[in-house]
Amino acid sequence: MARMHGPVPNGVSCQLQSFAWGSVALLPGPLQRAFETNVRYLRSLSPDRYLWTFRKTAGLPAPDEPYGGWEDPKCELRGHSVGHYLSACARVIAQTGDAELRRSADYTVAELARCQAAHGNGYLSAFPEEFFDRVERFERVWAPYYTIHKIMLGLWEMHVYAGNARALGVLVRLADYFRGRCDKLDDAAMQQMLRCEFGGMHEVLLNLYATTGQRRFLALARRFVKRSFIDPLAEGKDLLSGLHANTHIPQVLGQARDYELTGDERARRVAENFWEILTSAHCYATGGTSLDEVWGPPHRLADTMGAYNQEFCKSYNAEKLARYLLRWTGEARYADYIERLFYNGILVSQHPQTGMFIYYLPFRAGLRKEHGTPTATFTCCYGTGIQEYASLAQDVFYHSGDELYVNLFAPAAVDWASPAGPVRVTQETEYPAVAATRLTVSAAKPVRFALVLRVPWWAAKGVKVKVNGSVYGKATKAKPGAWLPICRVWRDGDTVEMAMPMLLHLAPINDDPALCAVMYGPLVLAGLVENWPLPADGPQPVFTGDTTRLASWLRPVPGRPLTFRTVGQPVDMTFIPIHGVVDEPYGLYWRFAAKGSPAHQLYERAVAAFQARQQRMLDSVAPGDAGSEQAHGLESAASATGNHCAGPWRRASEGGFFSYRLKVDPRQENALAVTYWGSDAGDRVFDILVDGVRVATQALQHNAPNRLFLAEYPVPPDLTAGKESVTVRFQPAPNGKAAGAIFGLCMLRKENAQ
Repeated sequence: MARMHGPVPNGVSCQLQSFAWGSVALLPGPLQRAFETNVRYLRSLSPDRYLWTFRKTAGLPAPDEPYGGWEDPKCELRGHSVGHYLSACARVIAQTGDAELRRSADYTVAELARCQAAHGNGYLSAFPEEFFDRVERFERVWAPYYTIHKIMLGLWEMHVYAGNARALGVLVRLADYFRGRCDKLDDAAMQQMLRCEFGGMHEVLLNLYATTGQRRFLALARRFVKRSFIDPLAEGKDLLSGLHANTHIPQVLGQARDYELTGDERARRVAENFWEILTSAHCYATGGTSLDEVWGPPHRLADTMGAYNQEFCKSYNAEKLARYLLRWTGEARYADYIERLFYNGILVSQHPQTGMFIYYLPFRAGLRKEHGTPTATFTCCYGTGIQEYASLAQDVFYHSGDELYVNLFAPAAVDWASPAGPVRVTQETEYPAVAATRLTVSAAKPVRFALVLRVPWWAAKGVKVKVNGSVYGKATKAKPGAWLPICRVWRDGDTVEMAMPMLLHLAPINDDPALCAVMYGPLVLAGLVENWPLPADGPQPVFTGDTTRLASWLRPVPGRPLTFRTVGQPVDMTFIPIHGVVDEPYGLYWRFAAKGSPAHQLYERAVAAFQARQQRMLDSVAPGDAGSEQAHGLESAASATGNHCAGPWRRASEGGFFSYRLKVDPRQENALAVTYWGSDAGDRVFDILVDGVRVATQALQHNAPNRLFLAEYPVPPDLTAGKESVTVRFQPAPNGKAAGAIFGLCMLRKENAQ
């Protein structure tokens, strides 16, 4: 049976133990479908395409062709996806014995070993050793140690979970290669080098130490400790503001693993302090964190609602940290956080039809999730996605001595070698659609143990428990956010049923009590804005419902579980859990204002102003929409379109342009209105021309971070006199290298024109 971790040389005792891969099986339901969708995607992936850049770097023949996106031969992070792929395959193999994935993963390991042998010095990567020379010279390079960590972890998991002996040999030689490099660096140079993102090198080298018992790997692991980040955390200081979040959470995971293996109390303090700081000062109602991959000031989240919230990798790593803390302490608050993040940060990612993943989870109303493609994306969050969705059963059950813990309510079965004898416990549930679960014990002979149920933090009405159909009286005293043990001799066929009614409630953002997420139990509800009459660059919706009586204006939709509809609001909309949103535009945080209050009046004025502008519209084109662009006579050179969570766009590169033909009103003054993404920056300085005459020059330099914004430009009357239409052209200015991207373009009657 596959282990969750390797042997621990000097490990600490944990309150709870994870089950080995394969001990817990998902049963038919949403999680099993998500797992199987991920397995189908894994089977569709080509080891030879993954290996293309590894073989080229090693001077070996490379059949087939490389993948695109972050695996493109020109991308400096190429090769990281192989590690993610091996990890995901190893986890699936350990759970199901999947023969097809085993053949593919074993082949991949064998070919990586061949590439390593061709280098002759233990090196292995999809890019040359020169990348590490640049790191050591403190020159610009995109995180080569991050990529090596992913490869190392994939090899380690293939050995420990899938039993591939060759993978360990490749990993040991690779680790020794980097030990040789790091041995040449003094402490100051090493700390300087760690300013470049290095992923989870600390943790994966500790895993190798745990597996081999070789202390040289423990020593090497501890060289990957960035003291400028770790030391303040040991003292409980919050210095996260301005830091790239996913560079640093893996460093905390290294501290957690260090404590687990060696008992280093300072390392434990770092992990616990970080979790407290993260969840109290930098987390949303979803359990996720950060804007545009960077932490802001503590307790300052109200102005961060946009397209680039909650990167999936960070949710994965925060969940992993909570898992460490839950094992050490057995405290239910960590289990509650895992559930919150599981539904609102993990299950939000996968597209249920295509199996593709998101990078960010947008929060601003009117935006959409942006899923990638099967062969041309391969971001960090893609790799993390295939790992996570290969692991959906890992937090359902835990055990400790003669106690079996039910942590997540999901259709699953666990085979447990309890101290009193083998037991199988099957959990049947439609949770969260139905806030109840049923557990059935299967045992060849009577077995004494404690079945420990999690009483969720959100169960304000308490829980009701029945054992073999009879009310379990102690459940009436169970407190939310705690464990409820049921200790008895269990016989084959015994059952436990638990009902835990969910309630609607609001979760205010930490620095603005009027800006709230709507929740139902642990689920953050997304408001679907498909019928919202204003686009994402218009005023955000406001609700006037009583914040203390949500059920008075937010009501269940009959026959549609977990679906609610507002009543009597400025704009009525439907709410569903964010993990159930696929392609619809939505929002997660909402402004609440009493009807007639100054905040409500301000919103009404903003809506009126936006609608007045719409009434001035003469013509509009949707950039990136083929039909709209063709209808408006698109001409272009060195131009491209793409999709963003804020919508489709078009831009032109240096030396290029794009233009459209738009209707005008020759009897009065006109104006152009163009919609941009406010986080765009760089050399995006461009001219806007009307019939060959420049009417404006626009620079995109973080003009309105994390949201769409609209700019309006007057069109001189002599350019429209006697005309029914004009050509509007966008081209890079002499000091710019790109024009756009633009998300919308329309011709208006100039404001106040008669």
